[in-house]
Amino acid sequence: MLRRLAPVLLIVALTILGAASCTVTHSAQRGERCFPETGFCISGLIRAYWERNGGLAAFGFPITAQSQERVEGRTLQVQWFERDRLEIQPDGQVTAGRLGAERLEQLGTPWQPGAGGTAGPGCTSFTETGYQVCGAFLRYWREGGGLERFGLPLTGEFTAELEGRPFTVQYFERRRFELHPEPGPDTVLLGLLGREVLQARSAASGLTRPEGLPTGQVVNVVDGDTVDVRLNGQVERVRLIGIDTPESVDPRQPVECFGREASARAAELLAGQTVFLEADGSQADRDRFGRLLRYLWLPDGRMANYELIDQGYAFEYTFAVPYRYQARFKAAESRARAEGRGLWSPATCNGQRNPEAAPTPIPPSLGGGSSFRSCADDPGPGVAPETPVRIIAINKRIETVTLRNVSDAMVDLTGWRMCSIRGGQEHPIGGVLGPGEARTFPGTEGNVWNNNARDPGALYDPQGRLVSYWPDR
Repeated sequence: MLRRLAPVLLIVALTILGAASCTVTHSAQRGERCFPETGFCISGLIRAYWERNGGLAAFGFPITAQSQERVEGRTLQVQWFERDRLEIQPDGQVTAGRLGAERLEQLGTPWQPGAGGTAGPGCTSFTETGYQVCGAFLRYWREGGGLERFGLPLTGEFTAELEGRPFTVQYFERRRFELHPEPGPDTVLLGLLGREVLQARSAASGLTRPEGLPTGQVVNVVDGDTVDVRLNGQVERVRLIGIDTPESVDPRQPVECFGREASARAAELLAGQTVFLEADGSQADRDRFGRLLRYLWLPDGRMANYELIDQGYAFEYTFAVPYRYQARFKAAESRARAEGRGLWSPATCNGQRNPEAAPTPIPPSLGGGSSFRSCADDPGPGVAPETPVRIIAINKRIETVTLRNVSDAMVDLTGWRMCSIRGGQEHPIGGVLGPGEARTFPGTEGNVWNNNARDPGALYDPQGRLVSYWPDR
């Protein structure tokens, strides 16, 4: 709605909180603060953070409702604003999203380490990234919250064209600083990164989410094209329209090439997410198995059906009659095939569904306990059977491990060991995984995984047998 305010309004924005009563409505019943300009409300921890840290001038209007999203491998409650994305961390703290880094990637200029060196006059040098922050930008960074609010600098100052006009800007992990001389010398404003990032995500597919769709929460990812969604108080099984992923969980069929990878990617996109469900009048409401047939839209404006095809994890699939987005899906499949993405790569499946080779027999017991040699053995790839549990992701930066039960039976993880090979340490896991269930396990307070070098992961059962291996390529 807003890209850049006129000079007079820019000044007014800095004091708009004092006049917010004329544009903001309050609901004492639910502790909400609502904005007719965008139709969204803020409440709870996010409202408190928004009001305490600069309000409209710092964050802009809310442009989505608060919902669950997958952020860097974790499921968090988040809400998008014109200038930011606020995230509620597991410990209840509210933090700003790393939108500066994401926007640079969207623009095709992901950050690279700077030249470093001694800071010039009126500047501070950040050795972590090799960039300096100077003058008005440095004052704003220090006075506005520093590292916690803005993160480290990812670029130096440069001139960028924004809506047809040149501005001096600098990107930080979480924000973009912009120098606006019209209201007065050295006036710094924050870029509308929340709006830009969401728009870029949506524009990449050429698809736009319809208004007024019902929402639900994904409570289980069955496989690459089927999920369970809590909708209107009950759990419904949902089959994604227009896609077909390689088989991975049907006990009557062998696991097809890239089936487990497709299921893992679906879990990364959808597990725990709040989704918007779109029906298609050209298709039945349910299939012959009683599953709802739907398109699933993510809170950031992307459609999961399309993303799985575009990234090479699913085939385009037309059942009986064409569906609403068929042309878009077919085009995405053509691009994925041409570029060798995912299952189209000659190194994986080359577009074939041929079953994977029979699982490698589970090796003899390694003895458990001390025979693990403090997780020092590196069994290497191609040895683990990758069943009944598989390592589908390890995020070394935030110290999380995601495991998936690829069998059709419950798996109790009591006594199982998740090893960091390089560090010779164990990552905590436990609990029970249901059939097809994927779960992310946070680490301890200390560091288990090595961020600076290759650090494979190995999963062992209670008998000390290797079950899954993550090569950290």
